[in-house]
Amino acid sequence: MSYFWGVSLAPADSILMLMLSATFLRGILRNISENNSYNDSWTVGEWLINYAGGFVRRGLPGSGIYHLTVVTGVNPENLVLAISLLFFAILVVFLCWRRELLLHPLVILSSVGLLGPLTTGNLVRKDFAVLVLLLACLLILRAWWSRRWSRVPALIMINIISVMGILSHEIYGFLALPILTLIAGYLIAQDRNYHLFIFWKGLIRAFLFLLPTFTTFFLVLQARGNSEIAHAIHNSWVELADLIGPSETLNSASPDGAIEALARVPGIQFAKTYKVFKSFEGPIWVPLAWLITAIAGLRLLLAGFGHIAMTNINYDRFKLRRFSLLVASIQIIAIAPLFILGTDYGRWLSFWYLSTLLIVLVWAQTDLINVNQYSSVHLLIPTSIYSSFIKVQSWLCSDMRLNTLRWLVILLGIPEHSWSIMSWLAATPIGYLIYL
Repeated sequence: MSYFWGVSLAPADSILMLMLSATFLRGILRNISENNSYNDSWTVGEWLINYAGGFVRRGLPGSGIYHLTVVTGVNPENLVLAISLLFFAILVVFLCWRRELLLHPLVILSSVGLLGPLTTGNLVRKDFAVLVLLLACLLILRAWWSRRWSRVPALIMINIISVMGILSHEIYGFLALPILTLIAGYLIAQDRNYHLFIFWKGLIRAFLFLLPTFTTFFLVLQARGNSEIAHAIHNSWVELADLIGPSETLNSASPDGAIEALARVPGIQFAKTYKVFKSFEGPIWVPLAWLITAIAGLRLLLAGFGHIAMTNINYDRFKLRRFSLLVASIQIIAIAPLFILGTDYGRWLSFWYLSTLLIVLVWAQTDLINVNQYSSVHLLIPTSIYSSFIKVQSWLCSDMRLNTLRWLVILLGIPEHSWSIMSWLAATPIGYLIYL
């Protein structure tokens, strides 16, 4: 019997940890090798969207990279790789820093943890940047709760960070704004007798304090882009071709990937979503397969919180999982529009799991975990949804046998966008490790 992060590991667990670690390292190397040039237009290209053609969504990081390239002469592709790895490293360090708390290490390295964005090929995208900016805001709110920060400086910093996040990628608005507003509203109201009216008053004040961020989010949603802007962005990098190096996409007269997508109209994406809704993989209805995948991942994540193998948990495991389920419910409602606006369903699920994980790790050891404290308002969850939530809560929050957890870690695979038997197998830790 060995110990890892305060968890007693049987020989089977140690072998599984080695396999997950190997898959994790392979995922990093594979993501870098497959996404390191301007030709990789959905990853590197997403980072290089800038304001060369005017204000447009996702343009802030690319503008910074563009000016840094002009000033220093550094290859922008190398800058993208360095920035992506930096944000990824920050998230890994945070999870290691909180290693003694709450979560079984097998789950951290599973498809609902750090492995998910790797198997979906999203290391060299803005995903980890968005998550780290969310984490920064959560830590600032935690500092406000502990009285190490006062309200005004905390909300100013949250506005600054959140505006940067939204200007980097509009996903931040869906992923972070609802939960940040709810927590800020709770903190504003917590010094008074807690009841429905006070919570709503705190929530309204939180919205007003975060109005600059909400305004930016609205403006970014309007600045979808067009063909002229996309071509202007592409041409701005063509002018720096000597610094970038050989690239078929760069030599093309038209942009590709994420830059080209700025010119697309929403109706095209809705048609793709509708097509997925009608699709089958043999006898399997694809939306049902995605739903089963999502529920299996949620069950694994919740079971990992305070698992019975973790001897360092000194408080109510069911309460911890119930709080985690509440956070997960809020997050899936917040990002639900993404499942209509885009078909990168594996990516959206990774955002869901990791954002839930970060919120719980930051807030589980505070009075926010006492769900009954604000059960009268259900934290803005509609009554019908909350009733269904109560019915399935006992099952989702129950203990999971260690063997079941092991098999779920091994068999859970989250494809990037299109679900099929082969894409599921290729996304499992073993399938990804042997490169199916």
